[in-house]
Amino acid sequence: MLIDRFFHVPVLLFCVAAIGAIPTFWEAISGLKRSRITIDAFNTFAMLVAFATGDARTAAFIVLMLTFANLLEWRTAARMKDAVAELLKLKPIKAERERDGHIEDIAVDHIRLGDILVIKDGARIPVDGKVIFGKAQIDESSVTGESMPVKKLVGDRLLAGTLNESGLVKMRATHVGEDSTIERMATLMREAATRKSRSERLADRFAAYFLPAVALLGLGVLWFTRDPMKMASIFLVACADDMAVALPLAMTAALGFAAKRGVIIKGGQSLDVLHRIRTLVLDKTGTLTYGKLSIRHTEHAQAVTEKDLWMALAIAEKYSDHPVGRAVFYEAEQHLENIPDPDEYGVIEGGGVWARVGSDEYVVGNEHALEARGIRLAEEIREKLRVECEEKKRTTFLVFVNHDYTGMVTVADTPRPEAAESLRALRHLGVKTIIMFTGDNEIVAKESADHLELNAFTANMKPEDKLRSLERMMKEKTGAIAMVGDGVNDAPTLARADIGIAMGKTGTAVAVEAADIVITTDNLLRLPEMVRLSRRTLSIVKSDIWIWAISNLAGFALVLTGLIGPALAAFYNFATDFLPLLNSTRLFRSSAWKTSPPTSGSAHGKRQNML
Repeated sequence: MLIDRFFHVPVLLFCVAAIGAIPTFWEAISGLKRSRITIDAFNTFAMLVAFATGDARTAAFIVLMLTFANLLEWRTAARMKDAVAELLKLKPIKAERERDGHIEDIAVDHIRLGDILVIKDGARIPVDGKVIFGKAQIDESSVTGESMPVKKLVGDRLLAGTLNESGLVKMRATHVGEDSTIERMATLMREAATRKSRSERLADRFAAYFLPAVALLGLGVLWFTRDPMKMASIFLVACADDMAVALPLAMTAALGFAAKRGVIIKGGQSLDVLHRIRTLVLDKTGTLTYGKLSIRHTEHAQAVTEKDLWMALAIAEKYSDHPVGRAVFYEAEQHLENIPDPDEYGVIEGGGVWARVGSDEYVVGNEHALEARGIRLAEEIREKLRVECEEKKRTTFLVFVNHDYTGMVTVADTPRPEAAESLRALRHLGVKTIIMFTGDNEIVAKESADHLELNAFTANMKPEDKLRSLERMMKEKTGAIAMVGDGVNDAPTLARADIGIAMGKTGTAVAVEAADIVITTDNLLRLPEMVRLSRRTLSIVKSDIWIWAISNLAGFALVLTGLIGPALAAFYNFATDFLPLLNSTRLFRSSAWKTSPPTSGSAHGKRQNML
């Protein structure tokens, strides 16, 4: 009997409610110290009313609902941090380093610039680096979102966190610690989480007015009804904390999806701007093209075969470290099986190389380099070279074997194959004007503009010209303007545009820092993907706001008509907290990002030269 009296149910409920109310009470006091009325202040008042009226069951139920709501917010906030944690899991703990002919295990944090690392079949790449030996198939999907493995040869770049599916390579570490791709992505994602979107800032400002308005409404209800329980119900039914979680959750889902696709968006405000772009300005070299040379055209003499030409090129350029030489040798490797090592090799001042295998001499270069080796050009060959170099503005070299003309090779910057498809998709999404800025000559610029069906282009531009042109466009603009670039010379325009987008794989650190969005894969198809992503996200955010507004109005109506009291008001608050959160979590499902392919018949404006 004594035990039954001591553990009387109302007393036990009051004790449980009092203990459970401590966190809410503490948060309310903290807010009031900062001269802020928070939702916790309302909840604390409602619990005090329940305690004062002796309604133990209502007090305990209110605490239970508030505890569940806090647990829901805690779980949601934890999910918002999962993206960065999952990214950092890709970085291995140990690596194999080659030193003085021996291989040793080493912690990844101890890797230094210039270290030679051995990457075996099935191992993850520990830091960024360059292949110096071997070849391998690398799965870059975890970092770049590309599903197909990429073949890596000597001279190719490796990214931290990617997986060696097959093969063996040795690499020289070029970016370690915080400078590696995976660490830079994690840092940018952390920074992005602190940069609120316009919708989030508007919600914050509205909440600052909403809570005092709820306080006045509660006081008005108390004045007219003289019923403190109804006033407590008004306070309990008011939902503000759900929006403080739902909107950042939607933004985090969008930023996390973008990161999985190899795109770092530096905050929700970039999504706000991205969905409004109507004009796109692109740099050419390194953006619409790869920014590295490749063979565009070859011609061999009648007396030799095409294989003879490739062999001459491969032997002459095998030891070259010039970008043109590496591009030529890489292409020659695709046509030949065995390439002999030159017995002698030399660089010709003025633009060429020579090599000797046995008694055969191979020379590749321009007219001045050939003359330096005692080679005289026939008038027919000299005229061909003049047309290519002076009229077509192409980089062209001649190939001679033992002073006999063997052929001609033209190299040029390689266009990105996905560029045309990306721009078609952007036009389909309402980007009306697409313009190219380039420092190249007008002939080369016009060739790219014709191929991509651009609205306009400007050639022979210096960095200050790009900035002045962009500022002039921004004064005349209708809709937001985006700038896409990769180099130091693009940084001022990336920073000045409504939204700057940098090519992060080959782009400079200055450009990446100046940009609002970084495409780590350099894949231009990510541009229309991100526009669709921004529009989908902003649609979810708007629906969150409508859900929140309607649920609050409905709750106030239920209280004022006497249909619910404090206990049901607490339950209503808890139940409606789920609605905007569940709406935002739709963005975590992969099906939310399914997009329709662009139509090939998208309209585009008439191209013009902006010179």
